[in-house]
Amino acid sequence: MQCMTADLSTDLSELLRLILNMIRVGSVIELDYDAKLVRVQVGKNTPTWRPWAVHRAGDAQTWWPPSIGEQVILLSPEGNFDNAVILPAMYSDQFQPPSNNPAHHTTRYKDGAVIQYDSAAHALTAILPDGTSVSAVPGTVTSNAEDTICTGNLTVKKNLTVNGFAALNAGMNVKAGKGGGAAAMVEGVMQATVDVIAKAVSLIGHKHGGVKQGNDESDVPK
Repeated sequence: MQCMTADLSTDLSELLRLILNMIRVGSVIELDYDAKLVRVQVGKNTPTWRPWAVHRAGDAQTWWPPSIGEQVILLSPEGNFDNAVILPAMYSDQFQPPSNNPAHHTTRYKDGAVIQYDSAAHALTAILPDGTSVSAVPGTVTSNAEDTICTGNLTVKKNLTVNGFAALNAGMNVKAGKGGGAAAMVEGVMQATVDVIAKAVSLIGHKHGGVKQGNDESDVPK
C-alpha cells in the first residue's frame, strides 16, 4: 500500500507539472530568422527551438518576428515544451506600450517610427525618423482629400499637370530644359497687373527713339 501511495503521488505530481506547463510565460533569448524559429527562456528552463505564431500564413502572408527580450506565451499541447507554439506577446518593464489611450491604435517601431490612428479625433498620424523614405510602386496613387498640405519641399522629377487653377504666392523661377527652346509657353492671354521686364527693359516704361510727340505712333517693339 505504501508503494501504491508513492506511485500515485508521483503520478499526480507529474500530471500537475504537465498541466502547469501547458501555458507558460517566457522571454525570447534567441531567433533563427531563416528557419522561422525562436528559443524562449521559461523560468530556469530553455526549451528547444519552436515556431512563433503569425497573423497570416496562407495565400496572404505576414512577417513580423519577435525580438530579443520580448515577453511571450508558450502554448504547449499536453504540457510538452517540445510541441510548443510561441504566441505574442505581453508588455514588460523593458518594452512599454506606445500609448495608453483607448482611442489609439498605435505601432511603434525599433527606429522610433510611430504609426497611429486616433478613432476619437479621426486622425491618422505617421511620425517617421530622419532619412525615412515612402514608396508606392508601380501604378497610380490617388488622394480624394479635400485639401492636401505639404509643409516641406516637393520635387517632381517628371511632368506636372494641373487641370485646375494654380496660385503661386511666393513667385516662381522657370528655366528652359536641357534641349533648349522656350522656358515657358502660354496659350491664350497673359496678364500682368504691374509690369513685364525682359533683359531689364520694362514693357510699360521703356521708350522708343525716332518718333515725334503728338498723335503719331511708333513702330512695334524690336
